[in-house]
Amino acid sequence: MDTKSNKVKEIWNDKIHRNNILRFVLLPFLLELVIEMLNRCSVIKGFEFLFTSPVQFFCNFMFIFVSLIIGILVKRRTFYVSFISAIWLIFGITNFVMLNVRVSPFNANDLRLLDAGKAIIDQYFTPFVITLTAMGVILIALVIVVLFIKGPKIDYKINYIRNLIVVGISAAVCIVSVFAAMETGMLARKFTNLTNAYNAYGFVYCFGSGIFNHGVKKPADYSENKIDEILDKIEEEEPKYPVSVKKSDDVKNTPNIVFLQLESFFDITKAVDIEFSQDPIPNFNRLKKEYSSGYLNVFNVGYGTCNTEFESMTSMNLDDFGPGEIPYKSILKTTVCESIAFDLKEYGYRTHAIHNNDGTFYSRNSVFPNLGFDTFTSVEYMNIEERTYEGWAKDKYLTEEILKALKETDDPDYIYTISVQGHGSYPTEKVLEDPEIKVLSGIENEGRRNAIEYYANQIHEMDEFIVELIDALEDYGEDTILVMYGDHLPGLGFTDEELSNGSIYQTEYIIWNNFGLKKEDENLRTYQISPKVMKSLGMTAGIINKYHQEYKDDEDYLSGLQNLEYDILYGDQIAYDGVSPYSATDMKMGIDEISISKIRPVTVDEKDYVEVIGNNFTKYSVVNINGDEYETKFVDSNTLRVKYDNLTPLDAFVVNQEDDDSGTIISTTKECLYYGDDE
Repeated sequence: MDTKSNKVKEIWNDKIHRNNILRFVLLPFLLELVIEMLNRCSVIKGFEFLFTSPVQFFCNFMFIFVSLIIGILVKRRTFYVSFISAIWLIFGITNFVMLNVRVSPFNANDLRLLDAGKAIIDQYFTPFVITLTAMGVILIALVIVVLFIKGPKIDYKINYIRNLIVVGISAAVCIVSVFAAMETGMLARKFTNLTNAYNAYGFVYCFGSGIFNHGVKKPADYSENKIDEILDKIEEEEPKYPVSVKKSDDVKNTPNIVFLQLESFFDITKAVDIEFSQDPIPNFNRLKKEYSSGYLNVFNVGYGTCNTEFESMTSMNLDDFGPGEIPYKSILKTTVCESIAFDLKEYGYRTHAIHNNDGTFYSRNSVFPNLGFDTFTSVEYMNIEERTYEGWAKDKYLTEEILKALKETDDPDYIYTISVQGHGSYPTEKVLEDPEIKVLSGIENEGRRNAIEYYANQIHEMDEFIVELIDALEDYGEDTILVMYGDHLPGLGFTDEELSNGSIYQTEYIIWNNFGLKKEDENLRTYQISPKVMKSLGMTAGIINKYHQEYKDDEDYLSGLQNLEYDILYGDQIAYDGVSPYSATDMKMGIDEISISKIRPVTVDEKDYVEVIGNNFTKYSVVNINGDEYETKFVDSNTLRVKYDNLTPLDAFVVNQEDDDSGTIISTTKECLYYGDDE
């Protein structure tokens, strides 16, 4: 008996433990299974993926297996395996949290948004959850550190040649398996819907695709002849780009064009079986019967505002970019891109962007010059007095900012307005004492009912803002087009089956106008809405714009669009004869000039202060004296106050507009020197 027992121990020590068979085969299998359970928010659906999609499961397993098998090359195997396993598990848990918070899954491009995530994390998570998460991360880190310091090291010589061969064979099997699955269609190379892709192909594969797959891939048929063929068809007898601004002579009407992208806005009465005390958005629903309207197919649910912007501003198709890619954080950080703003400059337009949220969010203050905007008014240049329970600025303040942009010059204006009031998260506790819109029936879960009721009242206020804006545009007295649409559905957990239109990726748009444009209803993709507006005015400037107008019903429509996107952003710019006609604008932050006119010492409540007197200050204005920032009290739009005890002649004052969350300086006034009490 003892002999048999010793033999078993010998096999375990020499064959299984030493060669780590269980550690490197069973562990990645279990990790992949748990990750897919988290990916589907269901234990049963995780097993279902294993048995109904074995090839996809195997490919995902192989990625984890290869990442762990590298451990046979190191002596601290316990530490290495624990560290890599922890990373995979953290990714899986993060994906689970993202799915429950914003509906869309965690993808590699989210890692580029850590700065943006820090800015809004308190909007989605309570301090308790944030603290608990931080403690969990710290605990895992401590365990990893302890394993590194105290963990066991193997006590025998590593056969590096043999182990390298094992790692190489494993990597080769992984690569061959994945490419074979892609060739047979079991794994997709391109995702038209990120959430569906994660469910069909697995978290690990889709997340990995986001790391290695970004930008517009070079089409197989991309060539000078292909681009010329596309241009010949859309230009007919017109000269190649760049075109002369004289093209504007052909356009008789250049109305103001205002885009209003409404945060998380959709007709929630399309949720089947939910009964409200009244229609939350009666004005929007009335207007869509009177003006051109239809469904707008968008890219995300619960997040992704900037990607809806990107498609509507550039008319480019995000399906052609990497999974979950955010062009604002990739190509547009350094590349000037053809856009409706640049197109409308051909017709003499001034171009403005307005957003009642941080100007640095998604790097808009850096990206918008590359999209052709002359001015950008972010929340740092507004005096917002009223916010939602969750801290988002209310949209009614946007009316004043839009009118400011219209009044800036006598030129026609293109104004892209990005609203924020409807932003999540949505509180599950009851925070509205006597809401105007009440949920009467259809939701049994109290937390979800509270969240939906809260959301319904936010969009009700947004609906009232829409009418106030239209009234203001009517009173302004100039021909105007107002294009309104939701950027995506809110992260409230709706499924396709719960909506009467059958899709969580559809919002609705309306093209209001005050000069009698013909009503033409149709369903659109986001990248088609700007060409539709410009076509209604006879505006054909811009290669991408005209391509949509001419090619929309062609069988090669999408492949041709991908060719143009690749050529313009990543290729040889054949469409521009090799040189882009666009240059980044010298964009001004805010419409109103912020300035200092006077520095004066004051005494308030028997304490000495210094007041900075000037124009157009906001609560985001911060006083800087001789290169140092001082805590600033906003008194009113003409007065800022700081505690500064050593005021002397020639002290240099500037006022910075700063992002509250990051402290980033967005703009700075001209310097003002203090010359003494008699200045």
